[in-house]
Amino acid sequence: MVRLLRVSEGVYRLDVRGYTCPYPVIYARKAMARIPVGAVLEVLTDNPPSCDNVPKAMEEDGQEVLGVERSGQGVWIIRVSRRR
Repeated sequence: MVRLLRVSEGVYRLDVRGYTCPYPVIYARKAMARIPVGAVLEVLTDNPPSCDNVPKAMEEDGQEVLGVERSGQGVWIIRVSRRR
């Protein structure tokens, strides 16, 4: 089950580990619509293609991709700031 969690003031986390594309993109877009403008969404994924697909989709939607970094064995964090 995918849940959007607020981890601190202005920072939200979406854990999509175990899901393959297009689901991480779909869930990230839904989550982005639920957080306030200026907030940061952290997308946790274990699906390497999502490291390209999620940032690309977020940029297409007008959001600011802050980065993609490895966070442990086979897990990445994609950080995106909501701009609109």
